[in-house]
Formats: sequence, C-alpha cells, structure tokens
Amino acid sequence: MKVLLFSFLLLCSLFSSASDLILAKQITLKSDSLGEDRNLLIKLPNQYYENSATYPVLYVLHAQWDMLSTLATLDLLADQIPNFIVIGVQSSGKELSPNKGKVTPFAEFISQEVVTYVNANYRIAPYSILSGHSNSGRFVLDYWLNNPAAFSSYFAFSPSVDDGYIVDMISQSDIESLKSKAPLAITIANEGEHMQQPFSNLTQKLSGLAKEKFVFKKFPEQTHRTTKHPSMQFALQSTFTNWQPSYEVKIAGLDSLKKHYTQLSKKYGFTVNVPNETLQRLTAHYAISKDDNAIEQLRKHITFTINQTPEGLDALFEIAEYLSANDYESAGERIFNKLCAQAKNVSQCTGKRAI
Repeated sequence: MKVLLFSFLLLCSLFSSASDLILAKQITLKSDSLGEDRNLLIKLPNQYYENSATYPVLYVLHAQWDMLSTLATLDLLADQIPNFIVIGVQSSGKELSPNKGKVTPFAEFISQEVVTYVNANYRIAPYSILSGHSNSGRFVLDYWLNNPAAFSSYFAFSPSVDDGYIVDMISQSDIESLKSKAPLAITIANEGEHMQQPFSNLTQKLSGLAKEKFVFKKFPEQTHRTTKHPSMQFALQSTFTNWQPSYEVKIAGLDSLKKHYTQLSKKYGFTVNVPNETLQRLTAHYAISKDDNAIEQLRKHITFTINQTPEGLDALFEIAEYLSANDYESAGERIFNKLCAQAKNVSQCTGKRAI
C-alpha cells in the first residue's frame, strides 16, 4: 500500500524545514473495466480504528486535483456535517464523456469495481455521495440521469454542459421522472457565456423540483478553478441542513439532544452519535451552572457520554482537567468526582476518593 504525501512546504512557505503530512492512503485497483491499473486515494475518519461505527462515503472524481480541496473543506465543516470516508478516484479526459445513455467503461469501473471494493473493505453506512467538478461534473450529471439510485446524493460543480448533451437529456425528461431521482446539487462559477446560457437552461428545467431534491448556486466572484471550495461547502451544508442542534435544543436537556440525533439517524439512514466535543461543552456548562436542574443534567450527560462511545470517558476527563486548570476548579472537581463514581477502576481515579 502506497501513501499519498503532501509536504508542508506545499502548504506554507514560512517553514524552512518540514515533515510530511499524510492526508490519504493510495491503493491501486486492477480494473477489468478500464483494462489498466487505477489509483484510489482513501481518507478514513480520524477515529475509524477506535470504534465500530459505520460512515457515509464521499466519492470524489478528479482526485489527483480535487482531493486536497475536498479534505480541507470537510475539515472546516467539522461538526456541521457527518464524518465521511472519502474515496478519491483519479480520472480525466475522454473517459468521463457520456455515450448517449450507454454505460461507459469508466461508469462501470465506478459502480462495479470502486464501490464494490469500498463496500467490501470498509465499514460503510447506507449513504453515499458522488461528486465531480468540470468534465467530471458532467459525468456526475450523466450518472444521475442513468443510475439515480446508485448514490444517495450527487454534486456537480461547474459541470461542462456547454456541448448541450446534458441539457438536451434533461429537457427530454419529464418532471415526474426527475422527481424520482436522488437529490442533486449544482454550482457554476464565472465561466463565460458559453457556460452561462446552458447552465441557465439546465437550472430552469430543474427548478420544478423541490428544494430537498435540487439546489443550485452561482458563484460569480469565483473562477472555474477556485469554485471548488465554496461549491463543496455549499453542497454539503445544503445536504445536511440543521445537522447541528440549535442552542435551544442543546440546553433543553439530554432528552432533547438525543431526540435531535435520533431524527438525523432516521433521516439519513445511518446511526449518528452525539459528538464527544458537544458532550464535553455541555458537561462543562452543567458543571458550572447554578440552575436547579444542573446537577441532575450533569449526571445524565456523564452517564450518556461514558456509555455512547469508548472515547467518551477520556473526553470527559479532558474537560475536567481543562476546567480545573482555567479557574473553574470546583466545576472540574465536580465532573471528576461523578466520573470516578461511575468508572472507579480507571487509572485517573486510582487513589482518589469519588464523592
């Protein structure tokens, strides 16, 4: 297994010496569909090997160019969207071109080889996204038209629709058939007239779809290349609207918080845990609070956090230590005592008296 390395020197010229930053692992698939070997870039969630959770999958075409921008955007949106397994598929040129509705070798490679490999080797949730920019965005649109159920959502950023093929195919489709397809997000940058008019025709045809099925956005201040970041951010935030609970939900108590994440799990079809970072902040809130129900909510949040994931216990000890070191000694001690009352045999509690 090879490793995809991006040097810190590529990211910041301020350092005269640098270490290697490992962003994704590279594997090679022997493709019967393409008749050649093809590289995949794979980025797993940070805690993938520390739990048994399943994760949704984001497939990124043009990975040799777009993997870095995708991973950067996902990092910026942490806690606003799910944790993804990201699969970068290297692709370019004519292999991405449609063939009058027929299955192309590259489309077969995606469905029969890439997805099959990922499903067999990783803990995947029943939710996946196919994403592409430029001519790989056109491939995404063609795939959406012909294989709508293959992925849960489709993202097409500044797709190459100037040849008229995709616009014609969608114009020939009745609105009811389009409504039955998976949700689609499309964006366009400042591309010039050769792209603007086809894009307008495309979005006009799709405007009859509900917002849950189709969203689009123009980025007139962006170029064809720079639209990658804002496009991915827009598509993900539109797809996972209200992923984060509101302030009112969070302070309404544990039952309200659990209900929010249960509803997310039902909506997207995979288990969504309450992030430990959220539970840390709420535990700190109740440890500091003077409200009448604060002690009971603190106990409930600690019990829930410990039981939800193996990492929860360490997360709570971490916040207890942070509070104790930052002028909230009584709040930190309160968390520590309740932790040790429930987890007496852990090393942090050895020799300590839990109240």
